[in-house]
Amino acid sequence: MRFKKRNPLLGLLRLGVSESFAHICLSDLMTRLEQQYPKLKTSVTVGDTGMISALLNEHQLDIAVISEPGVASHIHRVPIGRNELAWIASSRLKLPSGILTPADLAQNHIIVSPHTARLHTTMTNWFSMGGTAPSRVSTCNSLSVTLSMIRSGFAIGLVPVRLVADELQRGELVAVPVTVPVESHRVFLCYQIVEFGPDLEAIVGLTKELIAHHQLFR
Repeated sequence: MRFKKRNPLLGLLRLGVSESFAHICLSDLMTRLEQQYPKLKTSVTVGDTGMISALLNEHQLDIAVISEPGVASHIHRVPIGRNELAWIASSRLKLPSGILTPADLAQNHIIVSPHTARLHTTMTNWFSMGGTAPSRVSTCNSLSVTLSMIRSGFAIGLVPVRLVADELQRGELVAVPVTVPVESHRVFLCYQIVEFGPDLEAIVGLTKELIAHHQLFR
C-alpha cells in the first residue's frame, strides 16, 4: 500500500511519547507548538515501546519519542540519549541493609510495566543475570500509577531515575543499591520518512532541544 506524503504541520500532528517524555517535556512542547503553529491540532498517544512502535509502523503516528523501538524501514530513528533506570522504593519500606543481589530483591513484591514495555523485558533480564526470578510481580500500564504505588510502599519498581529525581533528593524515595547494574534504555526520536521536510525537521529539532533543556536523558 502506498501512502501519500502529508504535511502534519498543516493539519493534525500525531505524536507518540513515552511516559518519561510526557511527564517532563510534553507541556513545554505543546506550548512551543502553539506559539509557532497557532492553527495546529495535535493528537498525543502516551504508551510503551510495543504500542508506540506498532502505531508508527501502521502510519498512525507522525513522530514519536520511545525507548528501543521496534520499527519498520519506513521509519527513521534518531538516537537522542539513554534513559537511566534504577530500582526504586519508598524510604518507609524496610529493606535489608547493604547492596542487594537479584536473589535478595526477588523476595520483594515487584511492580513493573506490562510485557509489551521494554521495562518489563529489562526487569526479566536483570533477574535472569542473577540466576533467579521474582516470586511476586504485579504489572501496571500507567507509570504514574506505578510510581504512586511505589511511594505508598506497596511494591518496589524499576523506573526511570529522572522521574523521581526530586523525591530521591528529598529522601522520600530511595534508589536500591544492587550488585548487578541495571541496563539503561536507548531512546530514539522516530518519524515517518515520507513526511519529512522542513516543517517536520523543525519539530524534530524542537523536541531534541527540550529533551536537552530538561536533561531528560543522558
